[in-house]
Amino acid sequence: MTPTTHLGARAPDPPPHRAAIGATPSNTRVVLAHRPSGRDIADCFRIERMPLRLPQNGQLLLKTELVSIDICSASRMQEHAPDSDILALGQVMPCSTVSRVVASRHAGFKAGDLVLAHTGWQSHQVVDATSIRRKLYPGVAPVSTALGIYGMYGFIAWSAVREVCQPRPGETMVVAAASGPIGATAGQLAQMRGARIVAVTSSEEKCRHVRETYGFSVALDRHADDFADRLRLACPDGVDVFLESVHGHCIDTVMPLLNDGARMPLCGMMEGELWPEPATDRLPAFLDAILMRRLVVRSFTHRDIARLHPQFLVDPGFISDMGALLRSERLRWHEEYVDGLELAPLALSRLVRGDNLGKLIVRVG
Repeated sequence: MTPTTHLGARAPDPPPHRAAIGATPSNTRVVLAHRPSGRDIADCFRIERMPLRLPQNGQLLLKTELVSIDICSASRMQEHAPDSDILALGQVMPCSTVSRVVASRHAGFKAGDLVLAHTGWQSHQVVDATSIRRKLYPGVAPVSTALGIYGMYGFIAWSAVREVCQPRPGETMVVAAASGPIGATAGQLAQMRGARIVAVTSSEEKCRHVRETYGFSVALDRHADDFADRLRLACPDGVDVFLESVHGHCIDTVMPLLNDGARMPLCGMMEGELWPEPATDRLPAFLDAILMRRLVVRSFTHRDIARLHPQFLVDPGFISDMGALLRSERLRWHEEYVDGLELAPLALSRLVRGDNLGKLIVRVG
């Protein structure tokens, strides 16, 4: 699997649709074949090809162009996932997609329109047109951004900064997983408000990336032997905001540094949710810190997204604010591409290992 990368203000958009629909296309689906044992998840899927019906009145036939690879997909595969999230055997992995209208039986859409959908790991789907709430316009922002900085991940970051982080000039904000789409976006938004960003990543390569790409002055590798010492030196006045968006690896190190009244948005799964391991009970100490230091803690997850499915992500404040920042090129982002729908399981495996850099996307065709 050889990914391609893109960085900056423009991303490659899918080519324009020119061919009219002829014979009914078949649908290629990537479905869960069995549940994972340990961390080996790439071989848990199988490829299916099925005939696809044409749309009826009020429906659209969509062709998937880009597929979002999300860390929550790995948790959906587990037997202990919440009932509303668990992926049944034989089911297509759900996720946000950039899809093209191939055939329309609804006056609001025409063949060739690009939309933000939720069709998952499959090449086509027939959907009710009313389920699609957001068309995508390359002139506003590259359509790929609807899966990252201008989609669910950007919305989580934007909401967390506005509603909980509320950074003020001179404050110190520690951003875990600062090279990922949530951390990188939230860090940039907070930096625009005058906060000093201490970025935490998982390798020296990612440290260089966030310094050079996003302008974060301090970047630390959380796997370094002296990480705790380096973090204390980087935060001489303590920590005012801590944004956690990865498996909780930094909480123990950051907690002693949190100032009175510090804000702590949680935008990722805690350690052990994906791969349960024995751990000591740290909840009493955490609750004590919330009480004694008046910490503000709030979660932001995909369940917050408009209100659950990303195709409803049409919050006018978000669309306006982030659209303006993207058009003015004040925000930067990084995308990594994998070509071929059949490689989605390998891409997910790669994401779970932390081998990707930035937003991971599969180009379907």
